[in-house]
Amino acid sequence: MRVFLTGASGFVGSSTVRALLAAGHRPRALVRDPGRATKALAAIGVPAEEVELVPGDMLDAAAVAAALDGCDAAIHAAAALGITGAAGDLVETNVRGTRNVVGQAVAAGLSRVVHVSTIGVFVPPSAPVITAAGPLASPRTGYGRSKVAAERYVRGLQDGGAPVTIVYPGGVCGPEQPHLDALMEGMAGALGTLWPLPGGGVSVLDVRDLGEALARCVETGTGRHVLGGHYLTWPGFADLCDRLTGVKCRRVPVPSRVMLGLGSVLDAAKRVRGFDYPLTRDAAEFMVTLVPTDDRPALEALGLTLRPVEETVSDSLRWLAGAGHLDPRKAGRLAPATKETPMPSLVQRTLGPLFQRISGAAWFSRVGPKVVPPLDRLLHKATGGRFMLGQALVPSLVLTTTGAVSGQPRQAPLACMPEPDGSWVVVGSNFGREKHPAWTGNLLKNPDAEVGFRGRTAQVTARLLDDDERAEVWPRLLKVWPVYDRYVERVDRRLRVFRLTPRS
Repeated sequence: MRVFLTGASGFVGSSTVRALLAAGHRPRALVRDPGRATKALAAIGVPAEEVELVPGDMLDAAAVAAALDGCDAAIHAAAALGITGAAGDLVETNVRGTRNVVGQAVAAGLSRVVHVSTIGVFVPPSAPVITAAGPLASPRTGYGRSKVAAERYVRGLQDGGAPVTIVYPGGVCGPEQPHLDALMEGMAGALGTLWPLPGGGVSVLDVRDLGEALARCVETGTGRHVLGGHYLTWPGFADLCDRLTGVKCRRVPVPSRVMLGLGSVLDAAKRVRGFDYPLTRDAAEFMVTLVPTDDRPALEALGLTLRPVEETVSDSLRWLAGAGHLDPRKAGRLAPATKETPMPSLVQRTLGPLFQRISGAAWFSRVGPKVVPPLDRLLHKATGGRFMLGQALVPSLVLTTTGAVSGQPRQAPLACMPEPDGSWVVVGSNFGREKHPAWTGNLLKNPDAEVGFRGRTAQVTARLLDDDERAEVWPRLLKVWPVYDRYVERVDRRLRVFRLTPRS
C-alpha cells in the first residue's frame, strides 16, 4: 500500500521508511528539505529514489491534503521540538500539525492512521508500571504540553471510531541519529567520565524496532500501544555501558530533589532569556520518576520481539564514537579500530558542549555577530594570525573577500574544516540568521580571496559546492561544529558551503 508519513528526515521517521520498504509498501514522505531527507535516508542505506519525497510542511493544510491524496495509510512521526521556541508556539505548532496530518488522513478515509506519541505523556506515572490506561500528565514545558494536547485530540478521533493507532515509544537509541537527543547526548557526555545517578531510570528502545513497529501498525488493528523498551535503573544503565566498553565511569549519587530543583531553576532562567539546554523540570521528573512499561500487549498485537538492549546500546555507542560524538578512549572496545580520531583539547571537552548550546540559541544570533567577529579580528591581528577566540573550540580562519558592491577588502572570521589537500571548507551560517552572510555574496561575485590560517596566509579561489559535494562534506562539518544542523532547522534558506582552494 502507499503510506504517507511525516518526519522522514528524522531519526524515527527515516527508520520507519526503511521498514516500510522492507515490508513492500510505497512510502510518500512530506519533507521540508528534500536534501536533508535524502541525507538521513542515505545514512541508513535507503536510496532516495525508492521514496517519493514531497516538499511541504505539516503546518500547510493544503500541502498535507495534496500529499495524502492517493494514499492508503498514514504515519505521523514529525514534531517540532522547539528548543528555543515559546511554549505557546510549540503547542500551536504541534497540535496544528497533528490536526492537519491525522485529522485530514481520517477525513480522507485512509484505512490506517498512526500517531507517534511518547511515554512522556504518562510521566510522572500513577502506578508501578506504565500502561496505555494510565492518566495523562500535566507537563510544564511547551513541548510537553503540546504532546499532551495533540494526544487528547487524537484520542478524540479514536474514541469517535476513527481507524487511529497511537504508539507511545520510550527513549529511542540507535546508530545514525541525525541530531543527538537528550538520551544519546547524555550517554556521550557521561560515558567514561562522571555519571550522575538519581532515582528512577530509563527506557531504552531501539530505533530499528520502533520503525518496524510503526510499519506493522499500518497492517494491524487499531489501538494504543505502549512501547517503552527495556527499562534500566540509572546505576544499571551505567553498569551496562561499563561492561560493553570495558571503561569504568565514576558514579555520583544525585538526590532526586536536587535534580528536580535544578530543572526548575533552569526553566526559570530560560523564561528570562531563552537558551538551549536539555535539562528541564519535565526532563528531570522523567529521569527520577520513570518506571517500567508494560509492552506485552503491543508486542503481541504487532508480532514483534525487541532486540537485546546490549545490542542497542553497543550499536549506539559504536556509532557515537565513529561519528565523532564520543571520545574513542571512552568507547573502549567499541571504538572504531580502522581510523585515528584526534583527541579534543581540554577546552573543547569541557567548554565545547556549553558553547555549542549557547551558539545554537536564537538569542545568540542577535548578540554573537556584534561580539565575536570584532573580537576575533582584533585577536587575529594582535597575534599575527595565530589565535582567535573561536579557535579554542573549532578550527578558524580569517577570510578576506572583495566587497560585491564596494570593491573594498572585507574580513570575516569563520569556523572552517581544513582538508588534507590543503583546502578549507566554510559554511555561510551567519549565526543562524535568516539572511546569507555578506561574504558569501562577495565570493559569488569574485571567487578570488585570501585566507589567514594559523599564522600563514594563502591566496585562494572559492567554489560553491553542488548538491553531491555538499552531501559528502556535511556529516564531516557536523563533527567539527554540530550547531550547523540547528541553524538549518531554524532558517528557511539553504546554507551556502564553499571550498577555498589555494592558488598556485
